[in-house]
Amino acid sequence: MLSPVALVSCLAGCTPGEHAVVPAPNKDGVTVALASPVGYVKVGDRRIAWHPSPGVSRYELVLSDSVEVPIFTAVTADTQVVLPDGFQYSLSQNYRWYVTAYRDRDSTAWRSPVAIFRLEGEGRRMPPLPKP
Repeated sequence: MLSPVALVSCLAGCTPGEHAVVPAPNKDGVTVALASPVGYVKVGDRRIAWHPSPGVSRYELVLSDSVEVPIFTAVTADTQVVLPDGFQYSLSQNYRWYVTAYRDRDSTAWRSPVAIFRLEGEGRRMPPLPKP
């Protein structure tokens, strides 16, 4: 079960205008707080970022389309992933993403809440973004 979530503006490490999805800390004091993208983004925005979690050795990013089918995954020790140049966004999709943080010493894992974003611009008319 995911922790309660708050959508807050600009935590440390965010640039002005970015938002973050921040869960309440779990019993171990670990949170996986997502930084960007959230909401509406520009087509050239290819960076997906989150805040570091103490004691975590690696992160797994999952990016899904509107029907929650994974379309991109990556495992990294860093707190960001840049989508490859060949990755094509669609104006008619909402995208969902989350990060799972792993602590190797005892195989513990924590999953972030899901963040939702879509591209700015003219495209097929879509309903407003759902509330987190």
